Amino acid sequence: MSENVANIITEIKDISSSILEKDISAVRGFSERQVEAIAKQTALIQNGVENGDIDEDLREFFLDGLEAMALNFVNTLKGILAVTIEKLWNALVNFLYKAVGVAI
Repeated sequence: MSENVANIITEIKDISSSILEKDISAVRGFSERQVEAIAKQTALIQNGVENGDIDEDLREFFLDGLEAMALNFVNTLKGILAVTIEKLWNALVNFLYKAVGVAI
């Protein structure tokens, strides 16, 4: 493999790692906070059901809320990951165009 190809491979890996590490750290922080909130809400509902403070009708209301929390969590993660993939794609294409010598 030529030195040029090895340099291009290294640059692609560096660009990818830089973007993914930064964005994954943001995702990790977000997801940990959200998972903790969902877990706490679940425990509150569980305790309320067990001690009788939450009846059947109220339980369904809270379960609907938990479902909404989980759906919002997943949809937000999908959005964050889509943006990360777009940023990575743009950075790689910009580098490749520059490597070829094409002005963009």
